[in-house]
Amino acid sequence: MLWLQVMLPALLAATVTLLLTPVALRLALRLRALDMPGGRKRQPQPIPRLGGIAIAGGILFSLAPCLKLLSHGTFMGSSRSEMYWFGVGALIIFVLGLADDVRPVGPLVKLVVQAAAASLLVAVGWQFEALRLPWEAKLTVGAVAPILSVLWIVGVTNAINLIDGLDGLAAGIVAIISSSLLVLAVLQPSPEIVITTSCIVGACLGFLRHNRRPARIYMGDSGSLLLGFILASLTLRTSVKASATVAILVPILALGLPVIDSLLVMWYRFLRGHPKMGRVAGIFHGDRKHLHHLLLETRVARSRVNLTLYGLVLAFCLMALLVATSGNLRLGLAFLVIQFLVVLLIRKAGLTAEARRLAEDKLAQLGEPAPDTANAAPTMPLASRPGGRPLEKETLVIK
Repeated sequence: MLWLQVMLPALLAATVTLLLTPVALRLALRLRALDMPGGRKRQPQPIPRLGGIAIAGGILFSLAPCLKLLSHGTFMGSSRSEMYWFGVGALIIFVLGLADDVRPVGPLVKLVVQAAAASLLVAVGWQFEALRLPWEAKLTVGAVAPILSVLWIVGVTNAINLIDGLDGLAAGIVAIISSSLLVLAVLQPSPEIVITTSCIVGACLGFLRHNRRPARIYMGDSGSLLLGFILASLTLRTSVKASATVAILVPILALGLPVIDSLLVMWYRFLRGHPKMGRVAGIFHGDRKHLHHLLLETRVARSRVNLTLYGLVLAFCLMALLVATSGNLRLGLAFLVIQFLVVLLIRKAGLTAEARRLAEDKLAQLGEPAPDTANAAPTMPLASRPGGRPLEKETLVIK
């Protein structure tokens, strides 16, 4: 029965998604829902971006019958009302993403709609209840629980959306994270979560057939926002039933890479500011400062960036499973620090490589050869010209 709960939903979701993706591609071409090259987008030609339709269809048409056939038809004992509002919230997020794929929606509107959808789940009781502290004390969240829960759902939803920057990257990462949650659900056991995560894994793998490099179609916001919302909701719902250690640390560890990367990007944008939008509004202005962009700056081959990030996500998920099975809070906190430092070091290496490239490009524009850092004399600083006149500061500053 367990193998049926794991394999049947995944195979059904993969098949439906695989069949619906060409339909979504044709619809995107008809609606002109295309990801255009230029600016931050480096693809050579327009790419359809309504793949979320196929992903949503794959999950829906596999989850509903499999829950009815292989479980009690409920979601971890949730009432019909809770299931209804979960479906409404997911539908709102999907429609929001779909609208943004066809005609861009402003960041403030997107945040308000996401918060509204998250509030529907929090209102029916899907929220964090308590926090465990390192010295074994238990802190009741109390009145701030709804706020923390909404922030978690909105944050994870956007973290998955923001990691969708290379062919096949988001689909692969979500498949790995969902697989780890599936394993955790098997260990608990929780057949409804097993079936749900199996559907997500299958839908992502089915979509990868058309989304891997060179991608024929992107999942778009309709896909990435929906997947992020479902993952956030799953981890939030399981936290209500699980121990406090599992409730807080395991979701954070499993989702560590997209969540930590998104937080660091937002902090970077805030510190840098935006010449027209200011510091706060500039947080929502897109750039090429995410982990996958910075890995490309370090001369890592594009084909290996995905594999590198897949490996990191897999390692982080294994950390989450180890904490979940051991229940060791201090180990979980240590893993969280390790994750943060790993992401921070990769970002620092990428930013350094980007600064070096910008300096070399500026020197090339001035008609001078790029400095040979291996053989350059120590008395010749990078910011000096042979004639003694210093280069302008702008040549060494990331704009």
